[in-house]
Amino acid sequence: MFTFATAISFNVSSLMTCRFFAGFFAGAPIVSAGGVLADLWDPSFRGVAFAIYACFVANGASFGPVVSSLLTNSNSSVESWRITQWFCGLGQLVLFVLMYLFTEETFENKTLQKLVTWYRIKEDKWLLHTKADTVYLDFKGMLLLHVVRPFEMLSIPVVFTMALFASYVYGLFYLMITNISTAFELSRGWTGTITEVPNVSLFLGVVFGCIGNILWALKYLEIVRSNKGEAIPEQRFPIMMMLGWMMPVGIFVFGWTCDANIHWIVPCIGVSMIGAGFITIFQGCINYLVDSYPIHAASAIAANTFMRSAFAAIFPLFAKQLFVNLGVHWGSSLIGFVALGMIPIPFVLFVVGKKLRASHWDKLQG
Repeated sequence: MFTFATAISFNVSSLMTCRFFAGFFAGAPIVSAGGVLADLWDPSFRGVAFAIYACFVANGASFGPVVSSLLTNSNSSVESWRITQWFCGLGQLVLFVLMYLFTEETFENKTLQKLVTWYRIKEDKWLLHTKADTVYLDFKGMLLLHVVRPFEMLSIPVVFTMALFASYVYGLFYLMITNISTAFELSRGWTGTITEVPNVSLFLGVVFGCIGNILWALKYLEIVRSNKGEAIPEQRFPIMMMLGWMMPVGIFVFGWTCDANIHWIVPCIGVSMIGAGFITIFQGCINYLVDSYPIHAASAIAANTFMRSAFAAIFPLFAKQLFVNLGVHWGSSLIGFVALGMIPIPFVLFVVGKKLRASHWDKLQG
């Protein structure tokens, strides 16, 4: 609804208001998806499911700029941007209808409550009830459960650390991808839709990273089985150690090969490396939180989503000025040096993560 409203907004104030509420309500499926996957899959196979999910999430950023450029460049009007909002709104409407018709509740407590309610009426056994039936939530209780809890979980050291790590990487990722076209425009003189095509190489990198995640998830399956079916969250970090470095290195490769004298495929390889490193860390953070807090997975992911979305919104605001003022080489290098700080984080958390989870602040576990 608010995406359609954005398409017909008549001034900056109405546009910003509609965009705010569109983003506000669009957060629901993002934070719910992690909880749904946690409900559907046991810890041993959950990583594979999350790899496929994360691949689709990240590749929206790969193809979005290409599609929007094709839509806007097909119309010379100064208000051609409205076409992108109509396009997104229609896509969201189709997905909403499909989800409404074909998706069901996956939370075990809720499904059990519905089953017992049906059986109680059918068999006329009114003493049957579940634990969920003994809990009544008024509006204040609903607010505390669904709005306050994610922020409360940020007080847990390991949740805050993982949210900050994911946000740091997410912000750098969006800082880069929103200005890939700017870099090719400044260094090679490309114009129009062609400047967005290098984003496709991001898709290839994300796919490569997802393959790595799936292979490690299969290895993780063996680790969980050897641990009597119990998840070991810290075993989500090795794949991040192995591939996470590709993101900062890819930024340097992209920046210093984005030159008219070097074939365009070389910086595109750097972009692919950025995608591979990013998806490895992005999915690893989600997997770690879900393994650590399976019951409160949706709240943990909501806390993570809130922080990383804020970083992703803020970081791109200064990226274009960075490239214009410092040039593509040194602008990318500055981002790359900042990104280097993420390399040791998985190694540190691999060692101290269990201690963080065992902290006395960890009061929501279970």
